[in-house]
Amino acid sequence: MTTATSASPNASQDAFLRIHATKVTQLLDLAGELGLVAAKVTHHPELKGLPLEEFEVAAHGLERAIRELQDLASSLRLVPLASVFRRMQRLVRDLASQTGKLVDLHLKGEETELDKVLVDQLNDPLMHIIRNSIDHGLEPADERQAQGKPEKGQITLSATQQGQEIQITIADDGRGLNREKILARARERGLVGVDEIPDEATIWSFIFHSGLSTAQQVSSLSGRGVGMDVVKTAIEALRGRVSIKSQAGLGTQITLHIPLTLAFLDGLIVRVQNQRFAIPIDVVQEVIKPETGQVTKASVNGMELLRLREELVTVCRLESFYQIVSQPKLLTEQVMVVVQTSTGTLGLPVDEIIDQQQVTMKSLEGHLGQIRANAGCVLLGSGEVAIALDCEQLGQAVRLERQAGGGG
Repeated sequence: MTTATSASPNASQDAFLRIHATKVTQLLDLAGELGLVAAKVTHHPELKGLPLEEFEVAAHGLERAIRELQDLASSLRLVPLASVFRRMQRLVRDLASQTGKLVDLHLKGEETELDKVLVDQLNDPLMHIIRNSIDHGLEPADERQAQGKPEKGQITLSATQQGQEIQITIADDGRGLNREKILARARERGLVGVDEIPDEATIWSFIFHSGLSTAQQVSSLSGRGVGMDVVKTAIEALRGRVSIKSQAGLGTQITLHIPLTLAFLDGLIVRVQNQRFAIPIDVVQEVIKPETGQVTKASVNGMELLRLREELVTVCRLESFYQIVSQPKLLTEQVMVVVQTSTGTLGLPVDEIIDQQQVTMKSLEGHLGQIRANAGCVLLGSGEVAIALDCEQLGQAVRLERQAGGGG
């Protein structure tokens, strides 16, 4: 009787392979093309109406296998956030020395994984936010002690995964954002009317405008009005968004919402006139067929609203937003896709729900990159191109239009 041979001392090393990143990217592209080719075969128009029950079962199995392949290929490019998080430790030490402040940095969730392409782009945004937290947010030790706080300022850098989104949060226990100063500077810049009182989310969003700074003095770290606009631009380039919570005397929390990967998108494919759109499935709240009693208009600016239970949902007609030539339709003649954004719930009337698919994302280049509220484009199995909607940007654009129309 033979005994099992003992494991090689290099077995743990043999379990890993060093693969060039370009090969992983090529694999992702091939997985995407495989999905497109398979969709063209399984949805070929010549098959329509034929009694092909066994074929449909096999086609469903093929689509499931390709989806698993795409998920696995995407995971090959996932790396822990630990590398970029730990880089911030040295930054905090240097900034604490420069400002003379006492600062502790706490890291949480650094094992959370994110697409390497995205991780490589996070260093500058995190650096700008932490610099602002130390220079603007945290008080000097004597001031903190006078307020009954520990003399050491606390900054927590954490990451969690929520569905297909990674949330990176930078929280401090400093003085918080100065609501009145930000609002005053925004009025000086003409970003808000003299008598207008926007909600807090809108006020906090003003800090992302280039040139808007509430710093009393220009220092080597801040006060020039640059930094937070760089953060917003960088995160939006990653198909992400930024949200802020702040409370006077208790601190500020800035959260970066970033997609897990840029390679594929789980999308709801819809049609408006002859144009196809892909709506990220993660933001879809529900799909309904509006009834006459649910449709109304705002008395101030005439914007269409949908009464959904106890909530009034702003309606955004994509044909108007993208200037698609069309005959106006009643909302009751369309299907309403209700999506959730940081600026509120948005209703998108569409002519048809085509399918739910995992699609390969491609960025729009050149003049096409100027298309509003786009996260890129996707090629469908039918050979048609769909615009992938950035619902966050769409919601912000609708909010600005509402304010311009006097809706507050």
